[in-house]
Order: sequence, then structure tokens, then C-alpha cells
Amino acid sequence: MTGVTSRLPEPALAASAAHPPDGPAVVTVRSPLRISLAGGGTDLPSYSSRYGGLVVGCAIDRYVGVTLFPRDFRGRLRTAVDTTVECDRAGNHPHPMVRACLLRAGVDDGCQLASFSDAPSGSGLGGSAAFAVSVLHAAAPGASARTLAETAAAVEIDDLGRAVGKQDHYLAAYGSIRLLRFHPSGRVDPQPLELPAAVRAGLEARLLLFYSGTSRDAGAVLAEQNERTRSGNDDALRRLHAIRSIADEMVSALERRDLGAIGHLVNEHWSLKSGLGSRISSPRLQALHDRAREAGASGAKLLGSGGGGFLLLVCQPERHAEVRRSMVAAGLRELPFRLAEGGSRAIRMPL
Repeated sequence: MTGVTSRLPEPALAASAAHPPDGPAVVTVRSPLRISLAGGGTDLPSYSSRYGGLVVGCAIDRYVGVTLFPRDFRGRLRTAVDTTVECDRAGNHPHPMVRACLLRAGVDDGCQLASFSDAPSGSGLGGSAAFAVSVLHAAAPGASARTLAETAAAVEIDDLGRAVGKQDHYLAAYGSIRLLRFHPSGRVDPQPLELPAAVRAGLEARLLLFYSGTSRDAGAVLAEQNERTRSGNDDALRRLHAIRSIADEMVSALERRDLGAIGHLVNEHWSLKSGLGSRISSPRLQALHDRAREAGASGAKLLGSGGGGFLLLVCQPERHAEVRRSMVAAGLRELPFRLAEGGSRAIRMPL
């Protein structure tokens, strides 16, 4: 592939990215967005490196898509992500996230890259992680899910210095409903939750997503929580220990088929999470949470770091119509979705 030299940490990938055995090809990738049910925040290294983290998350059938075309007539690098940019080399790309992904992927020049998304950036659905996984996968279609997840996490944590954990990267790479264990050593175990079809369908039927209309930078929102955790703040640690316990309770509820407990656990998670930092909630965001509860939702929380983005609601199907009316009246827009089995998927089309 002209202009592509892999930096992914698997020796076999360098050959496939720089000199594909079957010749140049257009590669299109889709990586799923995600929702987290419990445990979010315990995957940040400031916590997981000391106590171990635990997150219950689900991939959904909303995606970030990337297409990598390995040729450009003028030998330049052309990207169409948020805006269209042309430059001579990846290292000169003006957008930090795009530049870091291209450099990690080994996409330098003589290529064209386009990206598409089912949701706005900064909305709490793990879009930046899904973008990074997609770019890496497009450059190396044979990469393993673990390699994609770890390298995408390195883009955000190491290259960009963002205060984020790895849950989004693992759910984008692996997909499905998973219990993610974050060990103090740094290893992540993405354990699939093998739920009966009826439990999975019941869970899916109880979940709704509404966009608050406000985007935010997850790393900026989490920076305060990260610093409080690193400094050993008693209140922050108490909240994170409790959030980790809720992840255990969530798995137990799903395994015993107690779907009625999901809403309470999600709501308790939000009560704890909203006090972890001054930017996680606001009077408007809390009012939207309370409005959803008053309309019939048994649980509600902002996804991702908080501070805006999507509001996840847990609601009995018979209350959906009333909750939808209330949210639409408040100016929120729904994002319909279903739970997704697969993770990042690449299709290679020879030129």
C-alpha cells in the first residue's frame, strides 16, 4: 500500500500494511459505538493501576466508518474527517487526533482517508476510540482485536496525553456485551457475557438514548476526576469503589435475569459519578435526568465522561411513549439502536 508503513506492534502487520501480498486495495472498516451500563471511571489508570477496574459495556449498531484509499495522484495525504485537509505528510496534519491515528497506523502520504459517524463527536458513545480503531484496522486489516484496542488506547493515552481509560477501545475492537476487567498490571480481559436470548432482548427493549445537544472533550472532563484519584482524595476513591461494586451487581443481575434491577443500578451509578468532578453534571443536565425519571424511566445517566453527550435511559417498554414525549418536549433527539454482536470489521477490495 503506497505511503503506508505499519507501526502496530505485530511483526506480521508491517508487511501487510506496507506491501500487501495481494497488491494495493481500498479498505473500508466499521467499528461500533458503545454504551456503558456500570463501572465507568474505574478503567482510568489512576484507579485501575492501584485497585483494578471493572466495566460492563455493550457495543451498539451505530458505527464509525473509515475508508482508506491507498493512492493519490499528487502523492499527498488527503483526509475527509470533520473537514477536508490536504497536506504533504501525516506529521503535518493540523488535527491532533487525526495526526496521531495516522502516525500510529503508518499512513504517511500518497493516500486518501475518509471517515463517517452515526453520532456527533464528543457525545459519550466512544466515537474517538472507534475512529482510532477504524483507522488502524484500515491500515492493517489482519490485526487482532487486542492489537487494535491497545494501539488505539495508546493513541489517546500516550500520544495525546488524554485522561481516559481503555473501555471504549476494547468495545470498539471486540464488540458484544462484555465485562471488562482492568488489572493493575495494565492487562485488560474483555470477557463476553453469554446471556440467554430472552435476557438480551429484554435488556435491549429497556434502553433508550437521547442526545443532550451538548458535546464535550472527555479528556478535559475527566482530568479533575483523574487528579483527585491520583492524589488519593477520600471522596473520589469512595465513589469509585462503589461504582466498581455496581459493575459486579450489574453482572449478577443480568446472570440471574433480574432486569428490573438494571434501572436502579444505572441510577445509583449516576448518583456516584456526578459527584466525581465539577464538570460531569450541571443544573441543566441534572434537570434532564430528573425529567426522564419523572416521565417513567427507572434509571438514567449521562454516558462517557459526562458533561453532555447522550443520556442513557432504562425504561419499561410500556413507558416508552410517555418518556419519548417528555424528552422530545425538552428538545432532545433520540438515537434508535440495537445491541451489536461484532466488533471492528474490515472489508478489503483489491485495486
